[in-house]
Amino acid sequence: MSGTYRLSHTFALTARDSGSNGHRVVYGAAPGAQPVISGGTRVTGWTRADSAGKVYKAEVGDLDTRQLYVNGELETRARSGKNPPGFSKTSTGYTFTDTSISGYKRPSDLEVVSSWGWKLQRCPVQSISGNTMTMRQPCWHNANLQQGQEIQNPTWLENARELLDTPGEWYLDKGEGEIYYMPEAGQDLSTATVTVPRVQDLVDLNGTEGTPVSNVSFEGITFSYSTWLAPSSSDGLIEGQAGFRMVGNDNPDFDSTRLKWQKTPGAVNVNHGHQIGFQGNTFTHLGAVGLNLNTGTQGTDITGNTFRQIAATGIQIGGTDVIDAHPDDPRDITKDTTVDNNVVTEVADQYNGSVGILAGYTDHTVISHNKIHDLPYSGISVGWGWGLTDKGGDTNYPGNSGVPVWDTPTTSRDNKVTDNDISDIMKSQADGGAIYTLSTNPGGVVAGNYIHGVPEPAYGAIYHDEGSRYWQNTGNALCDVAYQWLLMNHGMDITATGNFTTQPKFSTQANSTDDTVGGNTTVDSCAQLPASIVNNAGLQPRYRHLDPGPAVTDHRAPTAPGTPTAVTDFPTVADLNWPASTDDKGVTGYSVYRDGTLLSASGKTSVRLSGLAAGRTYHFRVTARDAAGNESRPGPALEVTMPSGSDLALKRPVTYSSYSEDNTPQKAVDGGLSTRWAQGLGLPDPSWIQVDLGASYDVNGAITTFEKSSGYKYRIQVSPDEVHWRTLADHTSANTTEMTDYQHTADPVTGRFVRLTITGSSGNGGSIYDFQVYGSPSTPSSDHTAPAAPGQPTVKPLLPSLADVSWPAATDDTGVTSYVVYQDGKRIAVTDTTTLRVSGLTPQQQYSFTVVARDAALNASDPGQAAVITMPADHDLALNKPVTASSYSEDNTPQKAVDGDLSTRWAQGLGLPDPSWIEVDLGQDTKVSGVVTTFEKPSGYTYLLEYSADGVTWSTLDDHTSENTVSAANHSFTDTPVTARYLRLTVTGSSWNGGSVYEVQAYGDF
Repeated sequence: MSGTYRLSHTFALTARDSGSNGHRVVYGAAPGAQPVISGGTRVTGWTRADSAGKVYKAEVGDLDTRQLYVNGELETRARSGKNPPGFSKTSTGYTFTDTSISGYKRPSDLEVVSSWGWKLQRCPVQSISGNTMTMRQPCWHNANLQQGQEIQNPTWLENARELLDTPGEWYLDKGEGEIYYMPEAGQDLSTATVTVPRVQDLVDLNGTEGTPVSNVSFEGITFSYSTWLAPSSSDGLIEGQAGFRMVGNDNPDFDSTRLKWQKTPGAVNVNHGHQIGFQGNTFTHLGAVGLNLNTGTQGTDITGNTFRQIAATGIQIGGTDVIDAHPDDPRDITKDTTVDNNVVTEVADQYNGSVGILAGYTDHTVISHNKIHDLPYSGISVGWGWGLTDKGGDTNYPGNSGVPVWDTPTTSRDNKVTDNDISDIMKSQADGGAIYTLSTNPGGVVAGNYIHGVPEPAYGAIYHDEGSRYWQNTGNALCDVAYQWLLMNHGMDITATGNFTTQPKFSTQANSTDDTVGGNTTVDSCAQLPASIVNNAGLQPRYRHLDPGPAVTDHRAPTAPGTPTAVTDFPTVADLNWPASTDDKGVTGYSVYRDGTLLSASGKTSVRLSGLAAGRTYHFRVTARDAAGNESRPGPALEVTMPSGSDLALKRPVTYSSYSEDNTPQKAVDGGLSTRWAQGLGLPDPSWIQVDLGASYDVNGAITTFEKSSGYKYRIQVSPDEVHWRTLADHTSANTTEMTDYQHTADPVTGRFVRLTITGSSGNGGSIYDFQVYGSPSTPSSDHTAPAAPGQPTVKPLLPSLADVSWPAATDDTGVTSYVVYQDGKRIAVTDTTTLRVSGLTPQQQYSFTVVARDAALNASDPGQAAVITMPADHDLALNKPVTASSYSEDNTPQKAVDGDLSTRWAQGLGLPDPSWIEVDLGQDTKVSGVVTTFEKPSGYTYLLEYSADGVTWSTLDDHTSENTVSAANHSFTDTPVTARYLRLTVTGSSWNGGSVYEVQAYGDF
C-alpha cells in the first residue's frame, strides 16, 4: 500500500527469509501504490532563534545527523565561503588570520572540507586556541599520508552556528540538543515537512557462504532518509578513492593502508545474496551509498531503478578486500550482476569523491543502458587494486608498494560497460572520467556508450588507469569532450577501434604497452555522431519515463542518400562520395555501413574508409540523420573490390636518427598499431627513420600513423641510392590534424629507400605507430655492369678520435653515383663525394678503411684496396686543468667536464635559463688547433667556443650559435693553430635541457 513506513532500526533478512522451491519472495508495491521505507524522523516545534526572525530552531534531544531535508530537498550544512583566506598548514592542523574563528562557541563541531584532485576530504576540528586550529586524530595523520595528495587548506569550513548566514543553511548544536535552520524564501516551517535521517541501514540481506539469502526481490519501493555518521568520527572522511576511507591509528605510511580502506555502507546492503532483484525502485535522500552489494553476492538483477540525491555512490557492487580479490572459497566471489536501465543522477552530492556506479573485484558485471548524469566525479568505475593485486603485481610500483605479490589472478573478469548514456560529470573533482577502470579485467568491454558533456578535469572521457588491462573499446560515441576522449595510464593490452568522437585527442603514458588505438572516426559535432549508437544508448523505450529528458517534436527522418562512388588510391583505403539527402529540418550527418555493420560517420557527403583488405569485395551503404537523431533508410549499395597490393615497408630494414628505450625503429614497420618508434628521449626535432624497400619501386603513396592525434610536421622522400633524394610528400608547413595521415601522388617517385623526417612534433618528439609505403615495381635497369673499384683511401687524423678519409674516384660505363665506406668491414656511411669525416675513433687503435663504388642501378664494385692507420695518442691539453663555471647542479661540478671520463659531466644549476658557461685554464700559452665538446644529449645545443691569452680579451674559435647540434660529440678546428691559455665554452641554447657537458678536450696540431 502507499504511505511512508518509518523504521526505527534496520529491516534485516537472513537465509530463513529466502524464496524456495522455485518461488521468490517479493517485497513490492501494490498496484498503483507508492510505498516509502524511511529511516527519517520529522522535526517540528520550530521557534524563532534570533531577533531578526531569519533563523529558527527546534529541540531534537540527542539526535545526531549530517543531513536535513525540507519538503524533500536537501538543505546545506552551515558553511563558509569557498577557499577562506589566511590559512596555513602546520603539523597538527592550521593557523589562520580570521580572528572571528577564535570565537566559535563549539569549535569541536567544526569540520574542515578540503578538495584536491579526485578527493573531497573531511576532517573534524579538535580545538581552537588563538589563531591555531588543531585537528582531530587519527584523521589528520591519515589525511597527510599520501605524498603529493595530502589534505590542503580548507575549501570551506562546515558546521558552526557562526557560519549560519545564508537561507537554506542549518546547524545542529549537539551540546544543547537543538537544530537551527534559516528558511529559504517561501518556506513556512509551521507547515513544511522537515526530516532528518536516523537509521543507517534501512534494509540488510545478511547471508553467509553456506547459507546465502536467495530469491528475494524488491519492486516499486522508495528507500529514503538513511544516515551515516562515520565522517563525524575522529576518522573523518579521508579518501583513498571513490569514497573508500583510510581509518585507524596503525598506519605508518600510505602503502600500509592500501588493503584496508573501509567501504561506505549502503542504505540497502546485500551480503552473500543469490538471485536478489531490485526492479522499479527509487533510492533517494540517502546519507551514504544507495545500493551496496557486498562479498559473495551473485546473480543480482538491478533494473529500472532511480538513484537520485544520494550522499555517496549510487550503486556499489562487490568488495575491495583481499577476500574479494583472492578468495579461498568461490562462494565469496561477487559475480553475474546486471545493472540495466537505471537512472543515476545527483549522487555523490555530499561526498564528492564517490561515483555513479562502482564495481570493485567482480566477475561478469554487466552495466548496460543506464542514464547517468549530473555528477561531481566519475560516472562508472570498474576494477580495483591499481594492478598491485593482479598476478605478479604492478612493476610500476617499486616493491609492489608493500602489497603482497600473488601468483594467481584476481576475480575481476568479463565485466562489460555497454550502451549507457553518460553526461554532465566531473563537476567538482578531477582525475576521473565518464568510464574509469583499474587493473586487469580479461574479457572487459566498453562499447556502445554515448558520452557527452565531459569537462577538462576529466583526464579521459574513457580512462584506463593504473594496471588496466585487456579492455576492448568499440562503438562508443563521444562529444562535447573538453580534454581528451581516451587516456591509458599504465594501460596494457587495450584496444580502442571503431569509436566516434568530436575530440580526437588521446594519450598513453606511464609504461602503457601493447595498446592498439586506430580506426576511430572524428566528426565535427554531436549531431554528426551515428544516430544508431546515440539512440540505442541509455534507457530503452519501456524505461524512458524514469528520466524522459526534453520533448522531441521532430520525428521525420531524412530521405535516403544516393548511390555512393568510390576511389581506391591505396589497397586498404577507399574514399566514398554520395549525393546528399534532404530533410525538413536539415541533414546533420551521415553513417556509412560496410556489409551491414557501422563503419564510419561524416558531416559531409564524403568519407575516407581505412583498414580494408586488398583484393576483397565490400558492399557500402549510407544513411542520413538530423539533429533529432532520426535516421533515414539506407541508400543504394555500392560494391567495391579493393585493388591488389601490399605495404612495401612491412618488416623491411630500418635506419634512424635515434630511438628511445624499447621504442625501436623496426616497430614502425612491424604492421602493428600497439608498438611504435620514438626518437631519443629529450631530443629536439627533427628526427627520422629510413626504410630499405629491398628493390626499386615507383612509390606513389604512404600512410603514416603518428602517436598523437595531431601536431606533427613531416616530409617523405625517396632515393635510389640513399644520397640523392626526391620529395614524395611535404607536410612541413602545417601540423597534422589527425592521427593517421595519407599521402598519394599521381606522379610516382622511383627509388629503393624511403625516408620519413619529422620536422616538428609540438614538443612530443617524433613517434610513429606505423609507416606504410605503396607503389609498384619500377622497370628493371638494363645496366648490369659494376663500376671499377675505387683507389686506395688516404686517412688524415684530425684528432685522436677523428679522421678524414678520401679516395680517388672510380669509373663506370654509366657513371658512379655513390660510394659506400666500410670501417673494419662494417658499413659506416654512403656518400656521393670522395671524402668522409669519421668520428668516434679510439686513440692509438688501428683501423682499416675500404670503399665500394655504386652506379644508379646499385651495381656495386669490388672493394678498393684497404687503408690501414693507427690513430695518434690522446694528449688532451685540458685534462684535469682548473675550471670555473657560471653555475653547477648538485654533484655535476665543472671539474667533471675535464676529468677524462665520459660517464661524468658538468651541468648548469637546476632550473636556470640559458646561457651557461665553463672556462678552462690550460696553465700556459699553448698551441690549439682543435677542440672536442661532448654534450649530454645527442642533439639540441647551440654554443660559442672562445680562446684567450689573458682571460680578458676573447676571440672566437667556433661559433655554433645559429643552429642546433646534431650529435653529442662536436668538433671545432682552426685553419692554423692559435695561441691560447684559456678556453671558454658558452652554451647559448639547450632545447630546455640545460647546459650539460660530458667532456671538453683540447688538442694541438697533428
